[in-house]
Amino acid sequence: MRTAPTLSALALAAAALLGHAGAVHAQEPIKIGVLLPVTGPFAKNGIENWEAMQIARDMINERGGVNGRKVEFVHGDATNPNAAISETERLISRDGVKITTGSFASPIAIAVSQAAERQGVFHWETTGAAEIITRRGFKYTFQVGAAARRYGEAAVDFSAEVLSQRLGKSVGDLRVALLWENRAFGKSVGDGVRAYAPTKGIKLVYDEGYDQFTTDMTPIVQKLKDVKPDVVIAISFPNDAVLFQRKAKELDFNVGAFIGVSAGYSNPDLRDSIGDMVNGIYVADFPPRVNPNVLTAEVRKVADEFYKRYQDKLKRAPAGHAAAGFSAVWTLFTEVLPKAKTVEPAELREIALKLDLPLGSMVNGSGVKFTNNDWAPDPKDFGQNLRASVGVWQWQKDGNNQVFPKSLATHDTIMTPMPSWSQR
Repeated sequence: MRTAPTLSALALAAAALLGHAGAVHAQEPIKIGVLLPVTGPFAKNGIENWEAMQIARDMINERGGVNGRKVEFVHGDATNPNAAISETERLISRDGVKITTGSFASPIAIAVSQAAERQGVFHWETTGAAEIITRRGFKYTFQVGAAARRYGEAAVDFSAEVLSQRLGKSVGDLRVALLWENRAFGKSVGDGVRAYAPTKGIKLVYDEGYDQFTTDMTPIVQKLKDVKPDVVIAISFPNDAVLFQRKAKELDFNVGAFIGVSAGYSNPDLRDSIGDMVNGIYVADFPPRVNPNVLTAEVRKVADEFYKRYQDKLKRAPAGHAAAGFSAVWTLFTEVLPKAKTVEPAELREIALKLDLPLGSMVNGSGVKFTNNDWAPDPKDFGQNLRASVGVWQWQKDGNNQVFPKSLATHDTIMTPMPSWSQR
């Protein structure tokens, strides 16, 4: 006759079952929804970000994951704002994600963060830059990359501190033209340049927006020829950047220095589209690679591994926005998620707000310190990273090389003044 189990035996069995369930739960992956365009007009840049972020995921999983849990990406093809909203909602409702990231372009980032906030989901924005992203009273959106005005400020600082000397002009005599695509990113950067330039003594001799989907740059290039600027600061996306450069060559529009602002001018495929015409163009952007001396020892090792893997996989160096995408999600994996007991947005929010990482803590030279309705210039701002690095790099024969500021620079400037088209 079998003896009935004692209470202590039952308790031990229950504890064993609970322990087993806990172990199973601990091994469940951390699902993260990644909203990036891999088709459509933003695909080239979106794919590069996607590749960089997958490298970060693979690296963290090979190290054992986050607190023993692997990271799993669930991708949504956010080709435009409407698709971004529907894809975000799909990942939240179908896949149960409580964390989203992406999104490359500002219009997409605005839409993704809006959909995520509506569902109470934590959104970790890697490169979307429009100022409005952190100024809508949202609780769970964190803009890890630099806000748009910072790109414009970098272009203005570079013009005042470097280009004026290279072009042999005083800052006050420097003729600067501003050209911007008239959507979220272009407007935000344009507003930043317009507000900041006078503080540096720079006068804008031309200031005009245009539709990024225009098919004819002739009127714009002709106007610029008539104005005769020393420097052009242009905010463009891939297709319009290519159209502009081809039309500038066709109409023989020459300028002492040309600064593209991220997006179209940072795309590695620009060289494939216009060949050696790209050499000499400056880009105000996330640094593609910084002087390793500004990085902490541990981050330097991570950077070396990332750049090697990226080169091996894509056979070229990453653009600044791809390095920023890697940097942002690596920080999520190593500085936010390990400190959390759950993946609940409220807990992640509190951890993110406590981050206080100095410059050089991220692969692209950035640090992390988010606004929390405590930033003097705009007390309504929440979730903007005030320590995101932005500078200027230049298209050179051997790649995209950081030239400004000096602390981040890996190379010196070349081809300034820019040779005329007939001499290139």
